[in-house]
Amino acid sequence: MLRSRPQPPRPDRRRSIRGSFSWIDHRFLREGFDQGLTRLEKLFYFVLVAVSNQDGVSFYSDARLAELLDIRFPHELDGARRELVTRDLIAYEGGIYQVFDLPVGPPCKARDSSPPSRHYALSSSSSLPPVRQTVWPRAASDLPTLTYSLSNSA
Repeated sequence: MLRSRPQPPRPDRRRSIRGSFSWIDHRFLREGFDQGLTRLEKLFYFVLVAVSNQDGVSFYSDARLAELLDIRFPHELDGARRELVTRDLIAYEGGIYQVFDLPVGPPCKARDSSPPSRHYALSSSSSLPPVRQTVWPRAASDLPTLTYSLSNSA
């Protein structure tokens, strides 16, 4: 027996494609590509998917990504980027991101201290000062964050 397709509660508000378009492959969740990723890493991946062009390419600056992701410290963005590269979900080179088509096989498990792949370059250091400029005023607003920041800024 064929099951009918569920109907939306608000048919008058159905989404339609206008202008640019992006998608998240269902396999990202169904096949476990999200397993083991932190909340920040998942959000970072989703933002890159949302802002990339038809080839998966985007070039948002570290400062803009930190603002979108509500990141306080540059190392958080670096770590999340490194994890997504290591898992073969994205490439990053010279300030350019590329979201890959998901691999055919099972998801790559990462979370080790191996060196970053060749698609990861630490060329982002040139864009770190703007991140710090937007971060420090916010960090100064709460004492624990300020204490942590000062103890790790040497």
